[in-house]
Amino acid sequence: MGIKYRAISRIMFALFMGSLATALMAGQGTQPTGKLILFGDLNAFQSPSNPNPCTAKSRYKKGETVGFRLFAVDGGTGEAETSAEITVHISSGGRTYDLPTLFRGVPHKTPEGRDMPLRPGMWTTKWVVPDDAPTGTVDLSASARDKFGRTAEWKPQGGVPSFLTIVQ
Repeated sequence: MGIKYRAISRIMFALFMGSLATALMAGQGTQPTGKLILFGDLNAFQSPSNPNPCTAKSRYKKGETVGFRLFAVDGGTGEAETSAEITVHISSGGRTYDLPTLFRGVPHKTPEGRDMPLRPGMWTTKWVVPDDAPTGTVDLSASARDKFGRTAEWKPQGGVPSFLTIVQ
């Protein structure tokens, strides 16, 4: 009985250790296959009652809301990297604004209590142009970091028409 009992206990121990290792590996997630890629654009974030609630533009007046739509992607798979934490960085009028983004792939409420639309793979934030903001182009970038430690940076490309510009 002693030898049989030891053999069964070894088998049970091996099964337990195997299932424990599998569970630990599953909790780590799949390793990335490429670089973290970050890209985005600027939009006029306005209320849903506005006929153009999310129109792409780069020229804003003081008091208008600049919306940022950003996307973090695993460059190897092309899939959204949902663990990314993204921050938008703005330098204007001698001030620096670091704006955390909101991952829109999960439900959120607006400050007014309305349900925000789900946008899988998208992060958003907004910035209201201060009344004392100087006119001209604004230095703008975004940075991201994911759970694997990968980082990425984004800056608008294409010259002056693409840059965030305060016009009045």
